[in-house]
Amino acid sequence: MITAYIDESGDLGRGGSFFVLAAVVFRDEQGEKRVKRIIKKEQLLTAQGERRESKQEELKSCHLKFEQRQRILNKITAKPDTLFYYLVIFKQAAKILNKRVHKNLAYNYFSKLLTDMIFSDFYDHFRIIFDQRTTCVKSMNSLPDYITIGAYTNHACLDKHIEVLQRDSKTLYNLQAADIIAGTVYHAYREHKPHFLNLIKDHVAKFSEFPDFGFKGGFLPHPAC
Repeated sequence: MITAYIDESGDLGRGGSFFVLAAVVFRDEQGEKRVKRIIKKEQLLTAQGERRESKQEELKSCHLKFEQRQRILNKITAKPDTLFYYLVIFKQAAKILNKRVHKNLAYNYFSKLLTDMIFSDFYDHFRIIFDQRTTCVKSMNSLPDYITIGAYTNHACLDKHIEVLQRDSKTLYNLQAADIIAGTVYHAYREHKPHFLNLIKDHVAKFSEFPDFGFKGGFLPHPAC
């Protein structure tokens, strides 16, 4: 069973130039449990260090200090049981965002691009868990249906079980890990500083910059417009 936790950083509106979707992918339960322990411990350290109490709160990438982010990434990448996939959208060149397409449909489309990278790397059963959000525009275009139909249509998954779920990141530590990876990538592109990308690069199975034409500020060579 391949389990992927997916979260985002940035928005699909006018805020900033980039939008990032990132997945933390596990091939076995041991990796899931290890990363869960890391995030849980960091929650407790944050609560004790900042509020002098044991109350645990959700870890959010946007609230991490440099040292804490580096510590978490070093811990997560300490063992080869975790893979990262991410998609970076340069919003100004993404026509789907400039054609008055409903943002939920655009989100579904970008989610499919990301999950396609995961489906193409494994021949196994899949559990895909997204951070919960309002993505249903019509029943036929809901995120779980859209991802599942795409997997069965475009990949050799017809005999595989594919489960697509939407859950609250406050209750799932590994969704918080996905948020940290998405936020780390977003920060690197926004500031054009690859330091943290270098920390995770050995665990990055695949990544993509969208669109192929017109992407600016990335770390891949792109053809001129």
